[in-house]
Amino acid sequence: MGMISASNAVRTATGMIRRLKPGYRLELLSFKKDRSVTITRLGPGSLVVAEAGFEHHRWEVGEDEALRLLRDAIDREFPRSHQLRFSVRQDAGAE
Repeated sequence: MGMISASNAVRTATGMIRRLKPGYRLELLSFKKDRSVTITRLGPGSLVVAEAGFEHHRWEVGEDEALRLLRDAIDREFPRSHQLRFSVRQDAGAE
């Protein structure tokens, strides 16, 4: 699990999302790990964006819409964060 600057989070996450393989997820967490945004790739062009923290939402969308939702979710979930934890993991249900 690495740390990235919150100001570069969208740019870094965008590159990582484009390289995600089906069955893998990108997790962005606050320093205390009490708030998170998770992006899971289901297949080509299909992603699930899940937000857990101040608000709890789950959307199944295309790649362009996922990037817009990610930008909004980062602003909403991490308003005062300077550093975010990130990790890429295989989804529990994937083989």
